[in-house]
Amino acid sequence: MAGFRTILSKFRNYTLQGWFRYLHIRLTGKDVRVQGECKFCGLCCRKISLEANGRWIRSEREFRRLAEMHPEFSRFEMLEKDSSGYILFSCSWHLPEGICKDHENRLPICKQFPHKSLYFSGAGVPPGCGYYFTVGVPFSKLLRDNLDEQK
Repeated sequence: MAGFRTILSKFRNYTLQGWFRYLHIRLTGKDVRVQGECKFCGLCCRKISLEANGRWIRSEREFRRLAEMHPEFSRFEMLEKDSSGYILFSCSWHLPEGICKDHENRLPICKQFPHKSLYFSGAGVPPGCGYYFTVGVPFSKLLRDNLDEQK
């Protein structure tokens, strides 16, 4: 039972559509890839969701707890709730030029954007962002399959 809870906690931020996407990808042996490049539009710095302890933040109290434990998150300002009840944030370090005022030392969440988990959460990348997701067979699987056929 504990193993099942661990699996569930890993995927608790997936939407129903995300679950179907995940199952389809797993069953077909495909993978999600992030492609494109940053256009420095700053869309990823505005109206974003934050995660703490494997869950999207839904209350001001959760956000205060996160900022107390990790003061670097105090740079985010709460804006509003989205249709799913998640709080949307804006980063106060975002400059009009579309970059972070301390771009070299930005937070890991910023450096890792967009993470392929967004594909399963229903969030995706903001419209107009230079990044996008594709689904395909990983090269390693194609190579393995090709080598198996040659035997």
